[in-house]
Amino acid sequence: MLAGSLLRNNLQLPVRCVRLRLLHSHSRTIVSGRVGDLRCYTSISNCGKVTFTGIGGCRMLNSLVNQQIRSLSQSMGVNESLEERRQRLASTKYLTFESRAKKRMKDGIRISVSIILLMVGISMASVPLYKVFCSATGYGGTTKKHNEEDNARVRDMQPVEWRPITVQFSGTVNPGLDWSFVPVQKSVSIVPGETCLAFFTAKNNSSRVITGISTYNVTPFEAGAYFNKIQCFCFDEQTLNPGEELDMPVFFYIDPEFVYDSTLINLNCADVALHYTFFDTEEPKKMFVEFARDVKAYLKGDRTEPPPFDIPEGENIVKVNDGVYKEIIRKGYDKDFIYPGCTAVVHVTGTIADTGKIFWSTRGGTPFQYTAGTGSVIDGWDDGCMGMSEGEITKIHLASTKAYGKLGNRSWDIPRHTNIDFEIEVMAIR
Repeated sequence: MLAGSLLRNNLQLPVRCVRLRLLHSHSRTIVSGRVGDLRCYTSISNCGKVTFTGIGGCRMLNSLVNQQIRSLSQSMGVNESLEERRQRLASTKYLTFESRAKKRMKDGIRISVSIILLMVGISMASVPLYKVFCSATGYGGTTKKHNEEDNARVRDMQPVEWRPITVQFSGTVNPGLDWSFVPVQKSVSIVPGETCLAFFTAKNNSSRVITGISTYNVTPFEAGAYFNKIQCFCFDEQTLNPGEELDMPVFFYIDPEFVYDSTLINLNCADVALHYTFFDTEEPKKMFVEFARDVKAYLKGDRTEPPPFDIPEGENIVKVNDGVYKEIIRKGYDKDFIYPGCTAVVHVTGTIADTGKIFWSTRGGTPFQYTAGTGSVIDGWDDGCMGMSEGEITKIHLASTKAYGKLGNRSWDIPRHTNIDFEIEVMAIR
């Protein structure tokens, strides 16, 4: 029980407080209770200031009540400082502004990347779906595909002799595909309801094996619904060895209904053009793989482009080419030199240029041997070692483009786009 005084109309009336109760909010604690016949409320702010209010603006002034209420407040942790409260809230249920901003940025990046990947996936899936749709309907100048059910119809088909049509052929290759692709005949003259066989020739002009695939279309587009192929090389992968040449047939007919199409009649269509385009099948895969690799690297915090290459300086520095510099530590015997096709036996220590971390070393073990100039080692290594003599020790500084580039080396834990160094000692040349 707490004794107190109530100041009212300049009179001091003794009252008794029967019960106190603490109610918490974010910025203050409310103490409520009854003082005599009056309902009183006490507000305790975070800084410890206590205010008593009641009906008609009455204030409790008794120090004993203040003391008791403070003790109750302290027992419930109300009188913590502003800094303590800020730290407690930040460590429990609230995030700082900076961390919230970072979280929003990361969430935005994840959402954007997810949308991009989804769109790429949809675009890749839409290509075969679109081909199926066009082949069934002839939409967009895509020819209809002949099926087994059409065999009987082809046998009973009556050519429309009075309506000759000239079919022109053409072919191109997509940039990046080192093929030549041309029709054997530039055009043929047929009538609707008559079958025809034409040939295209493809040749691989490159020094590597290439697999290509072709798409096609017919103009005018409205004629595609009546252009039926019985046999065709389109949408089938064609693999050619270096220098190989291949003749590919197209067996087709134009449906007799062609002559009754009102749109084609209005166009006065007498010529139809069949065009093919060949693509390298590896190009779309490479583009998607590169894109996915860059996205993964970005999310992991790895580099997505080559870093700056600090060109070493000094009297013993020799420039081999852009991205490859040699630092001669010890001269050799100037007797035998590394040349293309020879077998070099060397001791090697490989380090990350930025950190100096050793990722590979043969010191204290078996020397490494390789055949120079044959691609058995990375280009930068081959370029830097060429001309070294037996007994020579040289440190080769490689830019990432001359090292492991955008792929990195998972076996040695070398991240993508990383500059590296090799210290090489030539033990023998055979």
